[in-house]
Formats: sequence, C-alpha cells, structure tokens
Amino acid sequence: MTAIPLSRLLAVGRPDDAPVADGVTFARFRADVAGNAARLKGCRRGLLVAPDGYWGAVGLLALLHAGAEVTIPPNAQPGTLAALTADGAVPVGGDLGGNLGPGGAGMALAPLDPETPLTFFTSGSTGEPKRVVRTLGMLEAEALATEAVLGRLAGATARVHATVPHQHVYGLNFRLLWPLVTGRPFASAMHELWETALAALDAGSVLVTSPAHLTRLAGIAPLPPSRRPALVLSAGAPLPEPAAREAAAVFGTPVTEIFGSTETGAIAHRRREAGDPSWRPLPGVVAGRTPDGRLRVGATHVEGREHIGSDLVEMAEDGGFRVLGRADRIAKVEGKRVSLPEVEAQLRRSPLVADAAVLTLEQLCAVVVPSAEGVARLADLGAFRFGRLLRRELSTVQEPAGLPRRWRFVSRLPDGALGKRRHADIAALFEESALPEIATHRPTTPDVRAVRPLADGVELDLFIPGDLAQLDGHFPGMPIVPGVAQIDWAVMFANTHLGLGIEAAQSLQVKFRRVTVPDTLVTLALRHAPARRRLTFEYRCGDETLSSGSIGVEGIAP
Repeated sequence: MTAIPLSRLLAVGRPDDAPVADGVTFARFRADVAGNAARLKGCRRGLLVAPDGYWGAVGLLALLHAGAEVTIPPNAQPGTLAALTADGAVPVGGDLGGNLGPGGAGMALAPLDPETPLTFFTSGSTGEPKRVVRTLGMLEAEALATEAVLGRLAGATARVHATVPHQHVYGLNFRLLWPLVTGRPFASAMHELWETALAALDAGSVLVTSPAHLTRLAGIAPLPPSRRPALVLSAGAPLPEPAAREAAAVFGTPVTEIFGSTETGAIAHRRREAGDPSWRPLPGVVAGRTPDGRLRVGATHVEGREHIGSDLVEMAEDGGFRVLGRADRIAKVEGKRVSLPEVEAQLRRSPLVADAAVLTLEQLCAVVVPSAEGVARLADLGAFRFGRLLRRELSTVQEPAGLPRRWRFVSRLPDGALGKRRHADIAALFEESALPEIATHRPTTPDVRAVRPLADGVELDLFIPGDLAQLDGHFPGMPIVPGVAQIDWAVMFANTHLGLGIEAAQSLQVKFRRVTVPDTLVTLALRHAPARRRLTFEYRCGDETLSSGSIGVEGIAP
C-alpha cells in the first residue's frame, strides 16, 4: 500500500474499508478523529495519556487537527502528570482525561502543517527531564526511512503487535506511526505477557518489543511456521547475544535492532543474524564521530538537523558504527533510560534527604545522607523501612526502573582530593566488607495503608513494594506479582482481620483479569459467607478489577 505522510493522511485518505486496528476501518478511524477533534477544539495544550493504541492514535491526530500543542509525558505517574497539568494542559485519553469517544459531529480534516511541534521528554544530565521538541514532519520522515529498510522484511499487510507502550518515541513510531503511514493494521492492546503476545502472532506479522522482554524467553518452545512473525524489532538497549540467539530460535527469524534516541528518533538498524554486527544508518542519515569519540548524526528527522549524542563510537569499515559505551550518566535499567542525576535530584527534594548519589551495579543503587529529620526517621524505622519510604516517595515521579533497589545511609558522601565524586568510592560502599546492606530481609507482604470494615468482611488498601521477594524471576524487566502471592495474602489478611484461622486454601477458584505490578496501591476486598463456608476476595486498582476469586473454608465453623 502507498505510504502517505501523517500530515496528509486524513485529508488524502485511504479506501473506507482499509483496516486500521482490531477490525476498525479507515472510515471509522477518520470519523473518530474528526469527532474528537471537534470536541477538543479550543484545547490549548493536550497531554496524550491514552494507554490503548487505537485511542492513542485517535487522540494524537485529534489534538493535532484541533490545533492543540501536543505533549507526550515521560510516564503516567501521578506526580509527573500533576506537574505537567499545573499550567492548564489537558490529559487526553487516560484516567484523568477520559475525553475520547467514538464518532460524533466531526470537523473538516485539512492537511496538517509538517512544522507542527510535538513535545517529548528525555532523561537530562542536569537532574531534570529534558524537553525535546520534534516536528510532525520529522516523525513522518522517520517513518518513511523506517519503511525504506523494514518494508522489504514486513509484508504490506502485516499486522503490527507490541509489548512496548506508545508513550515513548520508539513505541510511538513503530507501534502507531509507521503502521498508519504505510497502511498496516496494528493491535490496539499492548501485550503485557508473552502468553498473550505469542498467541496473537501469525505468519508474516510484526512484533515491536524490547530487551526487557526478549531476555525472558527461557522455556518457551519455538513457534510453529503458522505463527512465526516476519519481523521482530527491539530497541532501548543492546540485546545480549544469548538472548538474541534464543529469540531467533523461538520466533524463527533474527531480531532486528533499532538504534536512536528521543532527540534523533530511529537512526540506525542491525539484524542479529550472528555475533555483534555494526549499526547501519537508515536512509538519509549521516553518521560520524566527533574528535572526543562521540556519535554525530545528521538527518532531516533529527532535532536541529544534527545531533551529537553521549554514545562513544568507532566507525566501521562497512560504513556503519559500533557503540563503545556512554559518555554521560544516563543508565539503561531494564531496557529503559534512567537519568542518574534526575533520581539524585528527586531524592534531594525530600525533607528526609540532605544529599544523594545514585549508580548502577547490576541494579540501581543509592547512597543517601539523611537530613536531621531523616536521621530521626532512620532511627525510628530502621534502614530497611526507611529505604522503602524513600522508594515510595520516588514512585510518584519515577517508573519502576528508576527506583533504587539497594541503599546505603552515610553521614557524608565520599569525595576525592579535588572535591570530585568518584564512582569507585561510591561503589565501594556496596562491597560485602562495607556497610551492612538494608535488603537483608526483603518483604514478602504488602504495606497496609488503610483498613475499612464491610458489612460482611473487610477492605484494605495495600501498597505493593518493588523489592518484594516474590518478584524474583517473575519476570526480569517486567515484574509482575504472582497469583499465588495474591492468594496467600488473601488468606493471611482474612485470618488477621476476620479471625478465620484458615490453614490452607481449599476449593480454590480464581480469575486474573489484569496483571498486578509492584510499586502500586491496590485495594483488597475480603468477604466471608459463613453459611456457604466461602471466603471471596477481589483486588482492585482504582475502579478496575485485577483479580478475584473464592476460597473454601471447610475447616471453619459457620
């Protein structure tokens, strides 16, 4: 199908019956954009927070056609959205702004100006998220450059699936914009589990994923030919060689990696058929090396037409380049960029913290100098719970990858002779011979924040910590609370608050509707039906049910 730039997509159009997403035709897509653009007319600034892929695409184009300034938030954490809405920006498509709906009285959809700006965020080196402004034309050029390389690997009608969100540049381009520009249908829902992702794939489809997911394929049998995708894409961090081999065996095709950044978009690719190949620039991208060894790229879809990044590179004889490491303090944690200065700055904003240093030693680690108030809380709570308290504060502005898992508390940070803080001195605090680690006894149960009586039971607000012991191996890069842990907690809290004395779950029935993730506040409702000898439980996040079930309590008298 002919590629159509995003700025002219709805003005030029495709056949009314052309598929867009999950049975949605182009005619309905155009009507949904037109109707929502009319409803959003007058919106000056919009935050695109829709988690669903289809409504994310509708929301993006509706805001653009309504003439609004569009911002893609760095994450959907409450503290982040609160800061971004302080100046009147309107969340579009999420829990705080469920203002997208089907069709309605629409407005005429004229071509958009390719110079229309969109605002993204990336981890900055100063401790604050850095705003990056890219134009609609840059995103169009990136999608067309992507098609020039990947179009020959993916069929013209290949369905695009994803395990990554579209709230980041990689997901936005490859999950939504590239399919829209080229006429390929895409799946609305992001697959959170391999079970659902693999079941949805068919021969010739495209999978947009990341190392955080591809490094946990162990034990999955190779897909039959009828379900092997034509193209598996990965970005966010280099894919380890063992994971690349395992992914190729499972999917029946080598992984194609994408290299880029928020400032540049996608600029290079490589196909992991063997070893560690060099990165090849996309069409229209010129790659070079600065005198100090950093990557210099120039392209029409790069902010400012040229960008000097923080990656140290060497140029390869085949015209590509090899990445040697990073020159700044942006770390990749579980495949996501985490600004170490940003986490440090956010820790220092706490009244409990006087100073902080953050580094990566396989995991994200933090060394904290408590303030006078912090010293008192540390003495009262102990090191372990004090670290948990700081994690909870950070969780309002940081995604799970940006929350330290190992902590040290000191009276002052070690400095060198010239006042420069050395990584080796900070790292030495985490050696076994140094200070005792706070995570000696990791939690196995959530924190109880509130307890409310019900007519037939009790309701508890629970905070599930990110360092929960049951998260080990379940799953690296995408932690999910195991179902067995949820059942155990239901029994434990029923015994504690309802006095049931259940020794083990019997006649168990359970339904998992959504995955439960750590660093989340959930509500657990427990109801006891003595006449039926049953305990029912339900975990909710807001108004959404995560899991529910019932447990037989045969040994308890009615």
